[in-house]
This record gives sequence, C-alpha cells and structure tokens, in this order.
Amino acid sequence: MSDTGTIDSVKTARTRPETMQSLILSEPGTLEVRSVPTPKPGPGELLVRVHAATTCGTDLKAYLRGHPQIPMPGPLGHEYSGVVVEAGMSAQFQAGDAIMGVHSAPCQRCYWCLLGQENLCEHIMKTKVLGSYAEYLCIPEHIARLNVFHKPDHVDFARASLLEPLACVAQAVELLKPRVPTDRILIIGPGAIGLLFVMALRRIGIPDVTLAGRNRTRLAVGEQLGARAVSLAEVDRSLGKGYDAVIECTGNTEVWEKSIDYVRRGGKLVLFGGCPKGTHVAFDTHRVHYDQISILSPFHFGTQAVRQAREWLIDPNFVVEPLLSGERTLAEAEMAFEDLRSGKGIKYVIRP
Repeated sequence: MSDTGTIDSVKTARTRPETMQSLILSEPGTLEVRSVPTPKPGPGELLVRVHAATTCGTDLKAYLRGHPQIPMPGPLGHEYSGVVVEAGMSAQFQAGDAIMGVHSAPCQRCYWCLLGQENLCEHIMKTKVLGSYAEYLCIPEHIARLNVFHKPDHVDFARASLLEPLACVAQAVELLKPRVPTDRILIIGPGAIGLLFVMALRRIGIPDVTLAGRNRTRLAVGEQLGARAVSLAEVDRSLGKGYDAVIECTGNTEVWEKSIDYVRRGGKLVLFGGCPKGTHVAFDTHRVHYDQISILSPFHFGTQAVRQAREWLIDPNFVVEPLLSGERTLAEAEMAFEDLRSGKGIKYVIRP
C-alpha cells in the first residue's frame, strides 16, 4: 500500500471499490453481511481499510436485546484499527498510514467539555461512528483530528483495536484515583472490561487486586494477569473490613446492589457496568451515609483517557493478548457472539 496519488483533492493508496461488505444488525439476534456503498471521505475525514475489529460487551448487548445507542437495522462494531486508504483534504494522515483510534470525540465547545468533562459532551454519542465490522470505515473529521493516532510497527492490529475499551477503563481509573500502592481493590465480573481493569490497576502499581466471578476460564486469565481470582462466595467468607474500592463490571442490578457490601467504611464503589434503561437499584442509606461510601459511575472517555490508553497499549510490557480468544470473518461474526453469549471466549477479532 505504498502507492499514493491525488484524485479530486483526496490522497488515495488504492482504488476505492464502489461497494463493500458490512455486518448489519437487523434486529436482536439477527446479523447479516450486506453489500453496501463504500463511503467517500470528505474534508478532514479518513477512509480506513479495517484490519481488525474486536467484539465488545455493548455490541453483545445490542445483539441480544438491542441497545439505545445502536440503531437497528444498522452497521455494528466500534473497536477498530487499520490502514488509511483515502484521506480527505486537510486530513492529518495520508494514504498508507497504519492507524489506531476510537469511534468518538468530544466537541470541546459544549457546557460539559468546557467544564473538563469531555466524556459527558452533549454531542459525543450523536456523532460517534459505528460499522467497524466492515471492510472500510469512514472516520469523521473531528474524530480523526482528536482521537486517531499512528500505529507503531511493533503494535499489531488486533492489539491496537483495544484502544476504545481501554480508554473507558482509563477514564474510570482517573475518576477513582486509587492510592498507589496501598489500596486493596475488588473487581466484580471477569469479562473483558474486568480484565482490562486488572491490567490497568497492576500497571499503575496496585499490587492487591482481586477479581471475582463465576467463569473459571476468565478468572484464570485474571490470575495470569496478576489478580487474585475468587468467587463472590469466597469474598463473603474472607471480607474482613472490606476493600478500599470495589469496581462493578457486570451491569447486573443485583450485583450493583450487592457490591456496596464489599466496600470498607470510607471506601469507594465504582459502578462501571451499564444496566438496561429503566432499571432501578436500592442501597442501604445507613451504609452510604454513616460509612461515608463514595459512589462513582464513570461513563465513556475524554481525550486524555484515550491518550493514556494508547500509552499503555504501545508498551510491549502491557500484556493484553490473553483477552483475544480467536479470529472470525464477517460471515462468522454471529458465531462469535453466540460463543460470547454462552460464556466462551473474552474478545474475538473480526477480520473483515
């Protein structure tokens, strides 16, 4: 992909086909590979040939029951890495560049952005790009400018595609502000996000990380990454004064309510796992008030969290490969989601 040229003020590395293959979520439980028009990048935009797109818990929720942020029928997938095929006029990349990026970026002008809460930007969800389970993905100008980066040669495409979920974790870790190295932290839920929390906390110097859940295979991966892996029953038996921080990663309302029981007096509860809209939970007000429990619920990420996540990912000593459970083609994507539904695997790499 070394040839470059200029066609209609667009730098291109190869001929852009008229159509491409894209995975479409038609309705919950139904995925179809369709031939759709290949996007043409406008000013500042990037057309990326997707080399790796990793599965995500949000995509799984959409596949199982729909999701308010994922239209149906519509393209699916938002974790990606690849190579720029065409770059619109004034884009900061050129054809042939290997890139890693995320699917959203703040406007940097709204009330929340100006307050320093870019993750709560009022436009960030409206302007996100979906459709990484496809041969090509067009990245809007503001995302390409703020949250797309060159991929170093030593970072493979599958690893690079983990930038988005790791940025969510980086945002939560910054909000939590754990005391290094003294905090004892419990993570509930050994899925991909729970395991990314293990990696991030170990990376910043937290030695005492416990991962709790039921899936023994995923718990074993947590042990491999440096956590103590247990069941919640074991946590109950050995709780003592409780943990300095508890991070809930299941998105289950019953687990949300139970999680506060594991927090020490003066500790923090991080409710990371998103629950379905309209659901409710209840906490013992005596515990929250008289034990001074801080409840945090981090959402999405800002630009600084993306840069922190990239810094972790480009370090060869930051081990993420145990999360990658295998590769699938677009035609095999439904098989990957069915495996995830049954608790098999952690993250699959879709190779369009």
